[in-house]
Amino acid sequence: MNQIGFIFVKILGTLPFALLSYLGKIFNFLMQLLAYRKEVIKENLKKSFPNKTLQEIAIIHNRFYKHLSQVIIEVLKMFHITESEIIQRVQFKNKFIIEEYYNKGKDVILVLGHYGNWEWGLLATSLISQHEMVGVYKPLKSSFWDAKIKAIRAQFGATLIPKKESIRYLLKKSSKPRLIGLIGDQTPSLKDANYWTPFLNQETAVFSGTEKLAKKLQCPVVFVHIDKKASGYYEMSFEVITENPELHPEGEITNLHTKKLEQKIQKRPDLWLWSHRRWKHKRK
Repeated sequence: MNQIGFIFVKILGTLPFALLSYLGKIFNFLMQLLAYRKEVIKENLKKSFPNKTLQEIAIIHNRFYKHLSQVIIEVLKMFHITESEIIQRVQFKNKFIIEEYYNKGKDVILVLGHYGNWEWGLLATSLISQHEMVGVYKPLKSSFWDAKIKAIRAQFGATLIPKKESIRYLLKKSSKPRLIGLIGDQTPSLKDANYWTPFLNQETAVFSGTEKLAKKLQCPVVFVHIDKKASGYYEMSFEVITENPELHPEGEITNLHTKKLEQKIQKRPDLWLWSHRRWKHKRK
């Protein structure tokens, strides 16, 4: 069954964007019809925006379905996308920041959230930088699909490292500077929920791995903005959080990049991944 599903996905990936956009509309209709994770999304939105009316919450909810449908078809397209298509559809506003760090021979930690299209962000950054691109990821439960998704994420030269192996891998010397991509808003397991901070009006367990790794490698931490300009088009920009992580007290870097993401979500809430159970753990 996995092989049949993979062949079907690859066929869909060959469709031009114009046809895939119609498929996205079908996905959106089905999500609305089947109320995909409706209660999770609704609860997340209500707790994150207690001052918004039910009507305002419903509008964000519907816009999120539309955006998620588009992201799904954009991920499908990754199975059959060219370098020129990615470069055309993901523009960079200030990539000179990354280029300057490469010229200095510095590793850089790029931290971002499930906002905009983080998958295309990895592909695009792999193409525009002279750094070695290293993406730290959480493996899928299915080994078959994990291998397939890993392959499309790495198709333009990125190195994908499972989270559990990342520290050991990244502490080794590299032949050239690296960009290290980390997703900062994943939900830690209960045993790893050691650091809590306010995020979207709720006390939230946050991975502190970005901060710890930056201090071990003594490298800059840069927040990645992925802003949607139109359907299927994004603009990426970089904002330096710190160049000297060792000078920050414990927790400060984690709070800084969490706050950056929060500000983006408050500005365009429909572009964040509301369907995951971000607050399933409660602090004891």
